[in-house]
Amino acid sequence: MKLQNMAVIFVIIIIPITLILSAYIGIQIDTQILWQNYDTKLMDATHDAMIAFQLNTIDNDYSANSDSLRRDIKASINTFFTALATNLGTPGASTVYIEQYIPAVLVTLYDGYYIYSPVETEYNNNGHIETKYEHALKPYIQYSMRYKESTCDITVNYSLDNYITVYGYMGNEYISRSGYLIVLNDVSTDGKNYKGTPITNSNAIQYYKEARKFTEWITSNSFSGTTKKIVDVVIPQNAVKSDGIEKYNEFNGNTIKLLDIKLANDPEDEMSDFQGHKREVMRLSIQSNLNNAIYAYNKHTVKDVNFRMPVLTQTDWDKILTNINVISFMQGMPVGTKVYSNYAIVTSTNNKQYVSTDSIYFVSKDEYHKIYCPQLKQAVDSGATLEGYKSIDFEKRMKKDEPTQYEWLHNEKSCYTCIVNPLSLDVDLQTYLNTNGKLKQALYNAIGKERYNLNKTTKLLENGNK
Repeated sequence: MKLQNMAVIFVIIIIPITLILSAYIGIQIDTQILWQNYDTKLMDATHDAMIAFQLNTIDNDYSANSDSLRRDIKASINTFFTALATNLGTPGASTVYIEQYIPAVLVTLYDGYYIYSPVETEYNNNGHIETKYEHALKPYIQYSMRYKESTCDITVNYSLDNYITVYGYMGNEYISRSGYLIVLNDVSTDGKNYKGTPITNSNAIQYYKEARKFTEWITSNSFSGTTKKIVDVVIPQNAVKSDGIEKYNEFNGNTIKLLDIKLANDPEDEMSDFQGHKREVMRLSIQSNLNNAIYAYNKHTVKDVNFRMPVLTQTDWDKILTNINVISFMQGMPVGTKVYSNYAIVTSTNNKQYVSTDSIYFVSKDEYHKIYCPQLKQAVDSGATLEGYKSIDFEKRMKKDEPTQYEWLHNEKSCYTCIVNPLSLDVDLQTYLNTNGKLKQALYNAIGKERYNLNKTTKLLENGNK
């Protein structure tokens, strides 16, 4: 009898606990599923924003112009919010509702970035000037750093590759110049030979010639030996502390010669001091301004949410600092028993802003290939002549005289081998090129040609370096 009583008591106690645990586990599972759905929807909307940016810039011959570029960026961000609202089931006017949970959208470009986040605006309320926070596209921020010592005060604007702009005072002289940095021993004076490889394309020759001329100026007596060092690195806003100019602690004690361009500091080598410092400058700039934007929103939003910049992984930073990206941040959305907080990064594959090795395709017969393709090597070994073009030239674009119709600059088909066998994952580029002289020549010609053809950088070269 006692055993039966214990069994009844056990059932009375255990069954409610089991039901509660079952319900709790079910809620947690539903929360996790909903969280993953939000991740997917945020990534999809960010991807749509990048596609919109690429399409707009492909068809826009003035995409390098700042005003035109801002319109393209705004259109891309509008696409993001529309897509996200639709994915979350709140389309149309409810994009305003979605904005409350988006503290920032970051768009990184060739030589700087835009931040779309809430900013303080003034409005007239029946004769009273009041302020409120509304989402808006902030001014363009360049990847720049200021360097100061007793004899000079200069600022260097960086880019995704080896292109820089230098301006400021050397003593009493104001200087301002832009160009590509290159190891002088790698290129001939006339630009017709680069790293022992003949350069035959006229635009490529001009690129290497101009790069050499700019680097000669950088390494000339215009800069003293100490000026080439990172002596004092200051915040761009030129904030003042009691001991003078406020500096970034990350560069304290740094004595590398930033602008001492030579083989040991090759600006085209990703492992060089120049490239390492440049990436750190870019990271600090993005991190500082993005953190300020999110923190400012956190102080003024009516939402009971602690908005903050998440800690980005090194893999994320590698993406951000090496290409064009759209990065969206979503925080505070209720998700079951949790509050959603995550971000999405989408990297551009086709754009008119930046030319890298991976963005060059080579035409052989009726197909186009990447540099590592074994079929491309076979074609070269058989005597084929290659011509390289940036990948965006293989995308369809609107006809200038017939905006409702599309055309292709190149009608070749994509190589199947390049898609299913990406050797670039396993092969060191320079080692590969050193054993394939003709491919090396085709790549150096294509890189030089396409970089010189970039609208923005070419205009600066032509106007500023005469």
